[in-house]
Amino acid sequence: MLKLVLVCLLFTFNVRSNTEQTVRFSAGSHPYPIELLKLALGKSEIKMLPEEIGSIPTQTRAIRLLGEKNGIDVFWGATSSTWEKQAKAILIPIDKGLLGYRIPLVNIKDKELFANVTHSGQLRTFLFGLREDWPDTAIFINNELHTQIYGQGADPIEMLKARRIDALPYDIFDLAQNYGDDIVHDKYIAIRYPSALYFFVANKDAILYEQIKSGLLAAIADGSFDELFNRYFAKTIELADLKNRRIIELANPLLPLSAPIHQPHFWLDKKALTK
Repeated sequence: MLKLVLVCLLFTFNVRSNTEQTVRFSAGSHPYPIELLKLALGKSEIKMLPEEIGSIPTQTRAIRLLGEKNGIDVFWGATSSTWEKQAKAILIPIDKGLLGYRIPLVNIKDKELFANVTHSGQLRTFLFGLREDWPDTAIFINNELHTQIYGQGADPIEMLKARRIDALPYDIFDLAQNYGDDIVHDKYIAIRYPSALYFFVANKDAILYEQIKSGLLAAIADGSFDELFNRYFAKTIELADLKNRRIIELANPLLPLSAPIHQPHFWLDKKALTK
């Protein structure tokens, strides 16, 4: 018993000591999750040494590389039951559910395409382009929406320019992007489904899991999580102008029952977003 107590004390000391820790993740990532990781680990008095790992072409491969010698330590993505079996999800949505809002990209010639859409059933007349390894691809298919699946090497914008597809349901963070005069973001609707973007670690990496989880909870409690989130996304939310869009709801049968949907402090207030 004494030995167990000493081990626990030693573990606590190591976690709380002012140390440096290398954390590997896929290159080309958005800066927000990286900054949030630094913030969370900093709450455990750990200085994160970020290391970007290149040549990981898909999210599917990235999650398989968690904890591997030549792999990565942390992955972030929209959760699914499959991924939660492959890796250990930290059940705190780092996007506060915002990634569940999709604003369609359309050809300028089809800018009125969604002008009269008021419910999800009307979306079934359109062909949406979605990448093969994105979780929302399965969501669109489960909602019986026509979906053109493309691979990593495809150019979806060129597909849209050629009108081989009707729309690309890109996430709300894409609104700031300019694709030239031929491609515009639809101004009438936002497609929404319940979604949670989590940090994932290898199933065997209990220490990193606890470090990140406890750090995120501390950041939520002291307001630094919201401060960082708003620094990156307040303008995006304002630009989306959701109060003047029709919100078209889709079901997400892929959202695991583990999602903390009944803990409102983890999520954006949907009513507040659309006022």
